[in-house]
Amino acid sequence: MKQLRLPIFTSKIKYYNLRIVPPDPVLENVTGLKKQFEFTYGKQPLSRSKPHITLASFKMNSKYQDLLIQVFDQLSQREAFKVYIDGFGVFEGSRTLYLKVFKNDAIAAIHANVQSLYDKHLKGKLKSFAISDNPHMTISKTTGKKMLYESLQHFQKRGYSRQIEVDSLTLVSRSKYKTWEEQHDIKFS
Repeated sequence: MKQLRLPIFTSKIKYYNLRIVPPDPVLENVTGLKKQFEFTYGKQPLSRSKPHITLASFKMNSKYQDLLIQVFDQLSQREAFKVYIDGFGVFEGSRTLYLKVFKNDAIAAIHANVQSLYDKHLKGKLKSFAISDNPHMTISKTTGKKMLYESLQHFQKRGYSRQIEVDSLTLVSRSKYKTWEEQHDIKFS
């Protein structure tokens, strides 16, 4: 009897995230807030994630990754812009504490550019494509509403307000259940 050989696939579905990574010292400040959350409430999901502002997220077969990078590199034509971070908020449904990031014209324009690039070049290649309508930086998820609102009160007493200059975007990817691994920076002109 002949042995059946299965083809070896070199590509697989990966998760992708287009994000703004804050520069130092804001990156360090937000990491400090995450550590303070963990010290006060214990280690929780996302309490150790790297600070960032998600602009878009999706799944895609990694065989299209070179095309994806080529398409998203078109965003490098943008100019640097400022983003304001001010105060804390919560997503009750996912029990998430976050820093508020004010959506300005520059973020709205990037969202429109990403949607346009998706429509022109990537439709049918990406799965579960989503643009983040509420820009934010996650501090942590919580175990329930009680911890969520206690942590909100705790951090609101402290307050946090900063302005950052955004001169690049970062595209990261990961396999299911893994940490973000590959990274591609898109520097603005």
